[in-house]
Amino acid sequence: MDTSPSPAAPGWPFKRYFWISIVFAVALGSLALRSGFMPDDFIWLGVWDNIPPPAPLGNTPLDVYRTATGIPEHTLHLAQVGVFPWWVEPTVRVAFFRPLGSLLYGLDHVLYNRVAVAYQFHSLLWYVGLVVLAGVLLKRVLPTAVAGVAMFLFAIWGSHAAVLGWLSYRSVVMSLLFGVLGIFLHVKWREEKRTSTLVGALVSFALALLCGETMVILSPYVLAYEAFSGPGQAKDKLKGLIPFGVLMAIYFAAYRAMGYGAGGSDMYLDALGTPVAWFQAMLGRVPAAIAGLTLNAPPDFIFDQSLVPLFTLLGAVGFTLFALLVWGVWPRLESAERRTVGWMLTGAFVATWMSNSAFAGSRTLIVPSLGMAVGLAVVLRHAWKGRAKTFRAGAVLAGAALMALIHVVGSPYLWWQTMEQYSQADALMGRVQARYEEAFDQTKLSNQRVVVLNAPNGIIGIYGSVRWWSSGNPLPKAWWVLSYSLYEQKVTRTGPNSVELELTKGGHFLDSVEERIHRAARHPVHKGDEFDMKGMMVRIEEADAEGPTRISYTFDVPLEDPSLKLVQWQNKKVVPWVPPAVGGPSSSLNVRVVQ
Repeated sequence: MDTSPSPAAPGWPFKRYFWISIVFAVALGSLALRSGFMPDDFIWLGVWDNIPPPAPLGNTPLDVYRTATGIPEHTLHLAQVGVFPWWVEPTVRVAFFRPLGSLLYGLDHVLYNRVAVAYQFHSLLWYVGLVVLAGVLLKRVLPTAVAGVAMFLFAIWGSHAAVLGWLSYRSVVMSLLFGVLGIFLHVKWREEKRTSTLVGALVSFALALLCGETMVILSPYVLAYEAFSGPGQAKDKLKGLIPFGVLMAIYFAAYRAMGYGAGGSDMYLDALGTPVAWFQAMLGRVPAAIAGLTLNAPPDFIFDQSLVPLFTLLGAVGFTLFALLVWGVWPRLESAERRTVGWMLTGAFVATWMSNSAFAGSRTLIVPSLGMAVGLAVVLRHAWKGRAKTFRAGAVLAGAALMALIHVVGSPYLWWQTMEQYSQADALMGRVQARYEEAFDQTKLSNQRVVVLNAPNGIIGIYGSVRWWSSGNPLPKAWWVLSYSLYEQKVTRTGPNSVELELTKGGHFLDSVEERIHRAARHPVHKGDEFDMKGMMVRIEEADAEGPTRISYTFDVPLEDPSLKLVQWQNKKVVPWVPPAVGGPSSSLNVRVVQ
């Protein structure tokens, strides 16, 4: 079977599309040079600086993405010193196999220490390389004009900013780069029967797997290629998948044997380990991702659970519009082009489900955007070629113009907006560090246990102490954050060494996305449950089916003891919390975000 595309219609040569795509990739990617370090990055920096942690971490210099091991004893020790929150599920596991990503990130640290712009420039080079190889693959499987438009769309795709600007996600770009190269070589091997290209494909796929799990998310494209475009009969297609299948089987066996994977968290889900919870989560995450792919609507907003219905609707609208546009141009496509569109869109759709095993966000869209760029390029190219000849063609052209406005005109704005948010996040964590420096007497800190009554949001709750440790500051004996909740809370002293937090205007503790990073909703807490932090005993005093509403905290010394450093976030600063007399008045906790 001849699966090569038909000769291109007259138009721009592919070389012109190629260089325009590279220019835009560099121009937009350069916006990342100002985004700075993100919260996760400070974990890696502290590990590479060999700063003694408050308790043994799962992360090591060549395995920095093993954040939570899933070993209860390890997890509880980290909770007792405050690295993990007191409500952490003991079996929570967030451990990803990314040795090449860890190695090159560590190389940056050796070369540039903490000069963030140098790290970002390194990431930009990988992104440009990815765009180049995507163009090579697309030129192989599509007519020239469509391949060129698809490469350009992929280069400027708005959601890619979320991956490029966050340094910890460089492994995603690296894995995808080698994976795309592997697909190109796999297609070449199947169509030209050269053994050397098979070896090259397997080496590329192996390198992609060593960079990160992104190759697993990319694998549906390989399967879909064989189903739609693989040469030969069904048995030939199956034989064509055997080398890739053997490699993936070895990878999965080794992955599990080495303790990698995710569990116990609502941020990362295991489709095989918890299939029901995974599928239920996908009902909210996948429509949001489709809204992002089709309408450039950032799915990150479903961190606010109240927006899930809106994004579900946007996903349905975007899917319907895109499907109608593909249907509208379908008669104009030749058979080889149809097969390519079929396997690219099928790969994108399956990859969308797989990628959202991590919490939905723009960062999860880069793999499915490859196939979507092909589908959108076909729509734009053929809608223009068949413009205004019939009512159907006119309708398709109008819809294609809308998609062009969203994805060509709108994408640069998304790049700028994303990088601006990252830059502000970096500045925010700097201000958080400054607030704690103002509040603590570092000469006394090593003999104290810090008790932060409230965090203004979950990110500060999780990473405030991480940034403090990563900067090499003196560590307290423990750093306990009592609550990340954004609901109004009342704090009451209930005894010489105990306090209670209670929600006064509705809501529940432990119901936000950030709180469920460490404890999934399928591991609920109940009234009467206790958590021993070796110096602080936490007890759930009131709870219903949706979560706790009143929690008590009992310390091993009176609240006035100098070994406790009691602070709260108030009016965007960290200030001492002075315990009232037993039976004294309760007070409200300020929950405004620091600025």
